[in-house]
Amino acid sequence: MTKRSLFLCSSLAGLVLASSAAAQEGGAESVSEVVVTGSRGQARTVVSSPAPIDVISGEQLERLGGAAPLRDALTQLIPSFQAQTVGSSSWDSLARPAGLRGLGGVHVLVLVDGKRRHNSSLLNLNTGNLSNGGNPVDLDLIPSSAISRIEVLRDGAAAQYGSDAIAGVINVILRKDRDGGRLNVNAGQRFSYNGVSDGETLQADLFHGFAFGEDGFATVALDAKTQHDSLRGVDLTGQLYFALPGGVADPREATAYRYQLYRGGLPKTKAANLSLNVGQTLGGAEVYGSGTLSFRDAVVGQGFRRPNSNQNLLQLYPDGFAPNYTLDELDFQTTAGARWEAGGWNLDLSTTYGRNRVDHGSSNTLNASLGPTSPTEFHTFRSTFEQWTTNLDLNREVEVFGGRPLTLAAGAEYRWEHYETKAGDPAAYAAGNYVYPAGYGNLGGRAASVGAQGAVILTPADEADVSRANYAAYVDLSLDVTDRFLVAAAGRYEDYDDAAGDVLSGKLSARYEFNDAVALRATVSNGFRAPSLSQSGYAQTANQANIINGVFTFVESKTVRPDSPVGQALGAQPLKPEKSTNYSVGLALTPFTGFSATVDAYRIELRDRIALTGLLSGTGVAAVLARNGFPTNLSVRYFANAIDTNTKGVDVVASYAHEIGDLGRLRYTLGFNWNKTTIAGIAPNPPELAGLGLTLFDRQQQGSATRSTPRTKLLLGAEWTYDRWRVNLRESRYGKFDSINNNPAFDQHYGAKWLTDLEVGYEVSDRISVAVGANNIFDVYPDRNTVADTNGFAPFGGNSPFGVYGGYYYGRLTVNF
Repeated sequence: MTKRSLFLCSSLAGLVLASSAAAQEGGAESVSEVVVTGSRGQARTVVSSPAPIDVISGEQLERLGGAAPLRDALTQLIPSFQAQTVGSSSWDSLARPAGLRGLGGVHVLVLVDGKRRHNSSLLNLNTGNLSNGGNPVDLDLIPSSAISRIEVLRDGAAAQYGSDAIAGVINVILRKDRDGGRLNVNAGQRFSYNGVSDGETLQADLFHGFAFGEDGFATVALDAKTQHDSLRGVDLTGQLYFALPGGVADPREATAYRYQLYRGGLPKTKAANLSLNVGQTLGGAEVYGSGTLSFRDAVVGQGFRRPNSNQNLLQLYPDGFAPNYTLDELDFQTTAGARWEAGGWNLDLSTTYGRNRVDHGSSNTLNASLGPTSPTEFHTFRSTFEQWTTNLDLNREVEVFGGRPLTLAAGAEYRWEHYETKAGDPAAYAAGNYVYPAGYGNLGGRAASVGAQGAVILTPADEADVSRANYAAYVDLSLDVTDRFLVAAAGRYEDYDDAAGDVLSGKLSARYEFNDAVALRATVSNGFRAPSLSQSGYAQTANQANIINGVFTFVESKTVRPDSPVGQALGAQPLKPEKSTNYSVGLALTPFTGFSATVDAYRIELRDRIALTGLLSGTGVAAVLARNGFPTNLSVRYFANAIDTNTKGVDVVASYAHEIGDLGRLRYTLGFNWNKTTIAGIAPNPPELAGLGLTLFDRQQQGSATRSTPRTKLLLGAEWTYDRWRVNLRESRYGKFDSINNNPAFDQHYGAKWLTDLEVGYEVSDRISVAVGANNIFDVYPDRNTVADTNGFAPFGGNSPFGVYGGYYYGRLTVNF
């Protein structure tokens, strides 16, 4: 640990644990904040909830790190939430994997004002234990300026809210303003890397409230962002050009530009998110509606194709080329509903429809097998996900056992969802017959590589068109047995009309308040997650980097559906639902004014967990590919119920605030998460693979599930406000992590790192304020890789929890009106 980290830790620890004599009024707002998540009936405060809940205000999001994307903001504010900044060359670097309590995004249910948010059509691939192959909700498509607060339930809640809520629930509460508004303009860029600054970003977000009628409101919000790419590649090494006659090196080898020819990294993006939230009382009922609309374009650089490779044609790219993956995305969701009272019941009827469409492509590329007439730009495929959910919820409070309040909630849900992929330009996947002519270096007489380079390709045989319906009913009871003892129970029945079948989930919760300062809480529940439609239906062909014999190497891989002929020949089975059992126990502490702390331990047993197999290759796999009309050089993988895992951990969250006389106010926060995932069982190796000498879930995949993310994360914060000034200091520590290879000699190990963020703000007037700051102000990077690389990849751990892009500095202008 560095001296600056030791100083900050000791200072914050001393202040957080300061005596109550120093406490003043004003620090307990988070303790008494009322939340609606975690209980289907009566709203409760954060500390009175029987399960751990975090509340993040919209103002906290606005002040965080120069308009950080929502998933990054939650990473910096919630210890058990983690988003990865993937060093990817496709959409994983844009719709980045994120999860809660060591599980993936598909194990977290996302609600907007209590209504289910639709999923993305983008899968999380190559992301270890975070949403392997699932298509979770894309949080970054919700306008941050529209958010009043976010409630994060860190506990299994499938019995209350339905499938997906195995690790918890994120409930985004929208603004309901009737007047006023705010404009934020953020501008920033990355620190210099090898003398070059990049990642220039400009973002503006705006919201405004309008009143209509006696109590009606309409709140409009807009976020718009443009971001340049961030690259951290190094010099490409090795031969670029064909040797001249006689074996003499081409003189261009000595003068060729080799720096950052690998273009993978954070993408160049343009995005806009728009939202509208409305409500009005009509005839004794509250009628409401909301909608979001998002556009996003992105260009993600790929690996460099050398001039002398069979992936290139000198007629088109005499000096080689780095293709681009391109993305064009349209996303929207709309909700309408009404709340009213009848017969002593509070009723809520709503319907929600959401759709995500992405057009995938490739530019600055070619399909070498088509020869010199090959196009250099392709639309490779379209992915679409749509979801329609209708809910009826009702609750009431009755008195039992001599006047004790019993909250009774019940409801029903219908959900239909549809996932589709469509192949794009035939030229992207066409197998041409171009053969390099004699005299074409050492490639004369050889066939050129098939398929658009740097592209994710779908053929018509890979297309998916799958849908299903889900019917569910639930009941949720909570009883204040005494003023200090709360018990709750929930049960939910779900029935899918596909192979996922039906399930009954249950949850028991209890909270006992020993006194005003100490409370004990505990929950036990079981959960269920049907296979994502994408996990059952998705197939593709793409390049990926892998460590082979100690060298980073491009591998052309084919992801096949479990029910495909290739998948069946290699032992794939129909996917089954994942099933979970959750346990948690914790303490809520409010020993003195201004201070609150919670400590919660948890265990999540996840059975039949869906994951990608390892890359399967060899003569036997080549024969299967040949029989099905595919190139024999592909490595194959598919989704399988591969493992059972046990995840255990501890969350600690604390805050303390007090006045310091005439010098203003101080608030300190502490968050800590320890999380460990182990494999409790691996599915039997299919005889089809055993006969080929292959393994379903190899050492590399096992390490990806258990060791690819840190086991510890510590968040420390201090905010000082004085007159018109505000200073916010944050320190984050991410524990060590590993990248495991099938050969232990090539395992990569990365040490723990401390990151420091600092922001200084000033209120110029009642309406205008400014701020400057920096994330990762000391420009910390992950440890470097220790394996050989000739392709110029970024030399740092690509699965780093804080990315491989160093520091970012910014300025912000805020105008209230």
